[in-house]
Amino acid sequence: MSIEAIAAAQGGLAPVTPPQVQTIQAGPSASIADVTGFQGALGAAASNGAAAPDALAPAMKAMFGQLEKVNGEARSVSAYAKAAEAKGVDMTPGDIVGLTVRCQEFMFHCQLTSNIANRTSDGLQQLFRQQS
Repeated sequence: MSIEAIAAAQGGLAPVTPPQVQTIQAGPSASIADVTGFQGALGAAASNGAAAPDALAPAMKAMFGQLEKVNGEARSVSAYAKAAEAKGVDMTPGDIVGLTVRCQEFMFHCQLTSNIANRTSDGLQQLFRQQS
């Protein structure tokens, strides 16, 4: 029994048909028009009472926060290297060690983030397999 039929039986309301939303199937070669169409479909769904496309779940916010942290570290390493290059003199052994340490720390966080993403993906795949 559909939700509309239950609502009609309980409240004596006529069944409501959901509005038609344009569906988009994007493959690996999705174009800008596809992405724009998808964003338009999300906006249309939001105007019909669904969750807004900008309203992310806390888990998604945490994931994007971690990606932003890694991106910030990449900028920091880049700025450190550019500052050393802008001095116009050869890097001292201490500068080289400092840059190496920053690069190692950045790579560690990249690997950690990648590991978490892979384990999350594996867990979701297992969940979907169990659900079907």
